[in-house]
Amino acid sequence: MKVFLGLLMATLAVASATNARAAIVFSDNFDSYTNGTLSGQGGWTATAAAATPIQVSGVVDKVVSLATGQDEYKAFTAPYTIVNGESVKTTFQIVVSAATATGDYFAHLSNPAGTTGNFYQRVFARSSGAGFQLGLLAISGGTTTFGTDILNFNQAYDVEAIWNFVAGATNDTFDLNVNGADYLTHTWNSATAEPTALEAANLRQAAGNAATLTFNNYQVETVAAIPEPGTIALSTLAGLGFLGYRLRRKQC
Repeated sequence: MKVFLGLLMATLAVASATNARAAIVFSDNFDSYTNGTLSGQGGWTATAAAATPIQVSGVVDKVVSLATGQDEYKAFTAPYTIVNGESVKTTFQIVVSAATATGDYFAHLSNPAGTTGNFYQRVFARSSGAGFQLGLLAISGGTTTFGTDILNFNQAYDVEAIWNFVAGATNDTFDLNVNGADYLTHTWNSATAEPTALEAANLRQAAGNAATLTFNNYQVETVAAIPEPGTIALSTLAGLGFLGYRLRRKQC
């Protein structure tokens, strides 16, 4: 029994250390808001004034309607300091009803909160054939990567953007998944270096090239680095070795 408990405690110690930094730092489904302008509700703040503000609409399950004209940000519950080997997972649901051939981004992360330029992990939508494609750009100065699959207008899609922090400069990677399936992979391709922290989630309505869409269930979650299997095994063996030493001492 003591050996089993030692094994369990050693394994749990590694798991606890792995999950220590995993946390939801931002979550908003907009349901508690009053229909009308988003700005000023629930911590949302206009990045800059706009003639056509972002709107909240719906009866029970409310959504944010994006068309043209304004950026909004909302700070995380606490700033996230980036650690190599960890990831940040951003999820949301969209229904795109129209898009332009050029396209533009409609959601991004930022540092600091309220910045007018440090916009990271930019998620795009552009028209393609009878539907649209999603794209991702780490930050300005690089090239946007678009998925090849054409998505349908007026259909709900669950989108997941995963930012993987890699040691070194300008080499972080991103994965974009749609309805649980791989959609595209993007590698940082701008000369601008990665930030050291992230502080806010953002919505964007770029005048001229914006897609028309509704947006819901916005969440940002930090994901701690997962130890290699060998690390867990070594930790477990260390725990067993310590217990074996204690048992031998008692028998002497």
